[in-house]
Amino acid sequence: MDTIKENTKLDNFRVRLGILQHTFDSYFSSDLKINEFYHNIFTPIWMYDSKNEFIHVILSELDPKSYHESVYGNKEIDKYESLLDLVSNPYDKSMYVKSINEVPRKTYSSYSVQYYRFNTDSIYRKKSIYHLYKLIFWWLVVLALDNDLYNKYLDYVVDAADIFGFTEDIISDWCEAAIYWLNGNDINKDCNLKLKTKEGKRFFLNDCN
Repeated sequence: MDTIKENTKLDNFRVRLGILQHTFDSYFSSDLKINEFYHNIFTPIWMYDSKNEFIHVILSELDPKSYHESVYGNKEIDKYESLLDLVSNPYDKSMYVKSINEVPRKTYSSYSVQYYRFNTDSIYRKKSIYHLYKLIFWWLVVLALDNDLYNKYLDYVVDAADIFGFTEDIISDWCEAAIYWLNGNDINKDCNLKLKTKEGKRFFLNDCN
């Protein structure tokens, strides 16, 4: 009975994760179906040190190893190897649409693949910054779930956030949102999450005012 209860909790967590990632992506990417979202552009290898089952769910959904291409079958995803690789690599990386508990897929639909490159060009950055916002949110969730990772890698996340342009108020909003979601609350434009910054309101609540 305990095993069934634990699996149910993990399944619930997996579904909530997929819904939230879809919410983030649907604010910035049109035409996604209700159950679809994009995997993250980069995941630090240290997250795999965790034995926490909920973190394993995050990794399985947001850091897949391969994608399915209709003609060629499964192919390895081209990943950033490190934070330095993410901010210095001059080439685009592909992100593919996926559903909960499925490998990502590349189809002929225009929305099935997105491209990301860390770039200082203002127009390109406006289209890509939300992918970096997603990273910091999920990394904070991971740190909240694993005290050992928190003690070892909080500085890593804070330094990454600084590289991505976060201010103290912005990172405070991201912490608030992570705690709010982990407490069982859904995040969407109709929720009562209280945020201070325009960046937080835009990213979490789709509030452009």
